[in-house]
Order: sequence, then structure tokens, then C-alpha cells
Amino acid sequence: MINGNRPRILKVCRVYAWNAADRDDLYQEILFQIWRGLPGLKQDTYANTWLYRIAINTSISFVRRRAARGGPAVPLDHEQLTHHIESSQTHDDGAEEQLARLYDAIAQLNEVEKALVTLFLEDFSYEEMAEVLGLSASNVGVMLHRAKKKLLTLMQEAAHE
Repeated sequence: MINGNRPRILKVCRVYAWNAADRDDLYQEILFQIWRGLPGLKQDTYANTWLYRIAINTSISFVRRRAARGGPAVPLDHEQLTHHIESSQTHDDGAEEQLARLYDAIAQLNEVEKALVTLFLEDFSYEEMAEVLGLSASNVGVMLHRAKKKLLTLMQEAAHE
């Protein structure tokens, strides 16, 4: 279950923690929380949704703890992000720049919007997103629409800078 979902968990970590040390810490914390919750998992059919709920909630708590300690709630080190993207993926220059703008824009969203966008990028249905986040499917639709509009605006602003 964990190995099959590792790329998804790593994407969540990348959205909520951009430097390597924080990503590693968050990944370990998510795995620990999954391990702690395994005895409570009753149906294997909901394992992916359950796993995502733990990953998102753990990530939100991680960001809040970091902010409470006086650290930045969202690191916006564009140079570090660009370096990470270049070292972990092979894209042409235009795609790398667009991907960097996307992650930069996602960093400016609130925790729920980040979670919605992450789940959307993983092709979760509105019903699955609603279950993970504890919202209604119609509320997910409205919030996701607003988050997408906000992302588009942020990315357009970044492209003009």
C-alpha cells in the first residue's frame, strides 16, 4: 500500500515542504501517522482515500507547527524550488519554468486550497476529495473552482514579473 502510493505522498510533501530536509521530515511523519492508524483501517477499498486524508492532515499540522515555532508558514525560495525541479525531473526550459511557477503559486494558497489542488492533480473525484477533506462534494466543487482561478491569476502574475 505504501510503496504503491509513494509518488502521491511525495507530491503532497513537495506542496507543503519545499526544502529537502523538511520534505524528508514530513514524509517520515506521514509514514508514522499511517503506521499508527493501520489498526483502525477497516476496509481496504478506502485505503487510498484514507492514506491521502492522513497525508493531507499531517502536512497541514506540519505547516502549522512550523509557523507556531516562528518559521515561515510557506517557504517561497524560488531558487531552491527551481533547483529541486531541475534535479528531479527532465523537462525543457519552458516546462521547467511553468512547473516552477505552478509550485510557487500553490505555495501561496491556504492549506485547504493546497489539499484540493493536490487531490485534483491526482485525478480524485469530487466525492473522493470530499471524503478526504470532510467536506460536501458541492463545497469541493465551489472551493476547487475558486482555487483554480486563484492559481491562474498567481501564475499569470508570475509570468509577467
